[in-house]
Amino acid sequence: MAQASCPDPFLPAETYNATGPDLIAPQSWAVQATAEAQVPCADWAENDVLTHELVGYLPIAPSAVFNLEGMAPHILMVMADAQCDPILAVRSGDGLWHFGQSANDRQEVVVWGAPDGPLQVWVGSARQTSCDATVILETFDR
Repeated sequence: MAQASCPDPFLPAETYNATGPDLIAPQSWAVQATAEAQVPCADWAENDVLTHELVGYLPIAPSAVFNLEGMAPHILMVMADAQCDPILAVRSGDGLWHFGQSANDRQEVVVWGAPDGPLQVWVGSARQTSCDATVILETFDR
């Protein structure tokens, strides 16, 4: 079997539940920032997933999946914090990919109109190293 070259949204991951109203107060989860697949990767280029925004290493399976409910009136912020220079990729329930930007000494993604359903999060590293990391979700009223 060939090794996967890109993060795979079809692999299982640790799953959590969260609601838009609950995330008005930021919630955090411990994950591992893992460096398995170098990004940008060939499969993303072939499938027109934006690749120029993200450089480094991500895990193949999602670091975490969040089953979201009650998101309609909220803007969602996804953040990754780690000591190993984290990078962040997020796939919302509508299949859209979002890539982290450096801000406040961490990686951040803002998802406008995040749908209810699964939100997949990959936390990796700019270098080929792994470390403990934290994923933080927070919502804001529109």
